[in-house]
Amino acid sequence: MLRLFLALCYRAVYKLHHALCLRPGAPLEHSKLIVVGSFRTGGAGKTPFCIWLCKHLAAQGKTVALLAHEYAFDEIKMLRQKFAGNESVQVFATRNRYRLAHELDKSCKFDCIVCDDGFEDSRLVGATTILLLWESIPTKISELWPCGGMRSLAKDHDLDHDKSSLMVRILRCEGGNPTIRFVIDKVLHFYSGKEFVKKNAKANIVCGLGNPERFCSDLQDFGIEIGHKFFFKDHSKAFAAQFEKIIQNRPQETFVISEKDAARLPAEFIQKNEKSQIFVASQTTEISTEIAQNLF
Repeated sequence: MLRLFLALCYRAVYKLHHALCLRPGAPLEHSKLIVVGSFRTGGAGKTPFCIWLCKHLAAQGKTVALLAHEYAFDEIKMLRQKFAGNESVQVFATRNRYRLAHELDKSCKFDCIVCDDGFEDSRLVGATTILLLWESIPTKISELWPCGGMRSLAKDHDLDHDKSSLMVRILRCEGGNPTIRFVIDKVLHFYSGKEFVKKNAKANIVCGLGNPERFCSDLQDFGIEIGHKFFFKDHSKAFAAQFEKIIQNRPQETFVISEKDAARLPAEFIQKNEKSQIFVASQTTEISTEIAQNLF
């Protein structure tokens, strides 16, 4: 009952915040606005999909601005590493996607402006929204955080193409025939780049992600036998210090972390632990050519 009460409180704050702070704004005049989002509070694959999407658009000769919330400092660092040297894609950190999108639109420098995790920002009108759906669309209060893992309900978003200028593309991420899949395609040593040997391989998992259990499941699908699991808060700034303690207690053991976790590690950590057996799992996005060609 307490969780349901908290979910009701969350719902009231959500509605009030949208009514006062997130009223629908004006559409962009020059750039194409693309919003990537999910009902889930975390771990939906929004950032990996944004990486694929920006590469897809850049391959078509488009210039792309990728907007991410500055709170997700680790994702921003990872994204900038991913697109280092790619002149077609530029990553921006912001607290206000709507304001920055309009500033970039006025500059006329970008063909497309992609908003990572912008689904809940109702100011972003006139956008093509790509919704990553892992389960049925939520309709009950009990599905909202903290009872469940959802941030909003279906009725909070007009998903009818015929009634709204908001064009929605729903990509199903699970089930018998998913539209899109996120898979781990390689696991490399953090320092040497040597591949992880999958046969009879065992490793401890250390991560601070929105859905750590799915990360573990993906690693098992890759062929890794999981030993101990060490989970921390998503976007944790204490991750490096916590990981350091784990290594000190298990100096001879092997660890696998995600690319986002790796982006949190400062230079001091890297220098100090260069002899440790730390591997980084790289995730790729799989989507059919037919679906990719019909996103827009």
